[in-house]
Amino acid sequence: MRGVTVVWNNNRIEERGLSDRSSLTDWGVFTTVGCDHARPLLWSRHSRRLLSSLVYLGVTGDPGLPTESDLCELLTAAGLDGPARLRVVARRTAPSQWAVTASATPCDAVGSKAQPSRLKIERWPAAPPLAGHKTLARMAWDLAREQAQGEGFDDVLLIDSSDGLLETSIANIWIVTGNVARTPPAPERCLPGVMRDWLLENLDRVDLTAKADELSLGDLVDADEIWLSNAVIGVRRVGRVDDRQRRDGPRFSRLSSLGIPAPGW
Repeated sequence: MRGVTVVWNNNRIEERGLSDRSSLTDWGVFTTVGCDHARPLLWSRHSRRLLSSLVYLGVTGDPGLPTESDLCELLTAAGLDGPARLRVVARRTAPSQWAVTASATPCDAVGSKAQPSRLKIERWPAAPPLAGHKTLARMAWDLAREQAQGEGFDDVLLIDSSDGLLETSIANIWIVTGNVARTPPAPERCLPGVMRDWLLENLDRVDLTAKADELSLGDLVDADEIWLSNAVIGVRRVGRVDDRQRRDGPRFSRLSSLGIPAPGW
């Protein structure tokens, strides 16, 4: 129904107006989960990262995160048996009180055939203090992305004052040179993305060495291929950075045999 969404809230499935909010505060964290066939993908990894962030924010005891079964029930209730995304939010409603909700929406199946992304470089003074946590206070990231989109790009590639690569507003960055795929270290430089961590553990299955490493603009220029990763897109090629076009490479095509746990893969 227009104006209504189905959410999981405190162990119940309920309908809620799209403008409803459990609180006005942005003190909290969230995660975005790729889904397909009415199942959340990599939920155990998402929940571990979410719980780690909550502990950092001072939560003690069980915060009441949904189970995988809860999320399957939510996807079924919302009629989403194809590509979808879940947003699971833990929001502080009082100094010692937290509310956890989950909502689901359809998404495009991205997969390996997605058009290459176009990135605009933006310099920040440094990585944000909470770079290792996916916080609800996203204005800086969202504004940077919207400004880049206004200039014909898809997203913004963030670098620090020393030309170190950080991340985009919604994805981790990968630099592929030869058979080595590198991504900035987390949480020092970027969010420890769920798909990023999965790739670090699994790229060796397609004869690629994956590692976290400090990366700079020079590495970007010298790269054979540039990728983005997150839990919804899986992995996406980068076809342009600022005014420089990037060529396709053969290593990205290996990923189709990897069974990437993201919609459309």
